[in-house]
Amino acid sequence: MILTLHTECVIDSCHKLEGYKGVCSRLHGHTWKIEVWFKGDSALKDKVGILVDFGIVKELSSVIDHRYINDEIGMNPTAENITEWCYDKLKKGLMDMSLGPVQVKVRVYETSIGKVTYCEGGDF
Repeated sequence: MILTLHTECVIDSCHKLEGYKGVCSRLHGHTWKIEVWFKGDSALKDKVGILVDFGIVKELSSVIDHRYINDEIGMNPTAENITEWCYDKLKKGLMDMSLGPVQVKVRVYETSIGKVTYCEGGDF
């Protein structure tokens, strides 16, 4: 059976867009909402019955919560780049935990309306 798991977190942080001509080139903050989906075969669950420990999302959010994101992600912190950074960190974390083929989908809301989604294999 294929399982799809969902979790989310909310963080507060600031950033500015380097090389952008507009108000976002100035330091400003957001309350970001980060949603994460994991999709994998139930046969991959551990002996406790967990496919993915949601602590992996908490670890990711702690890197950028109440921080200046420009100093943390190693790229210009557009919503698109932040979403891709989250995705890459989660995929690396899953590989480090030797979980096998678990798919990841990340959606980042810069505001309550604006969002960017990054996932593999289409929108699952």
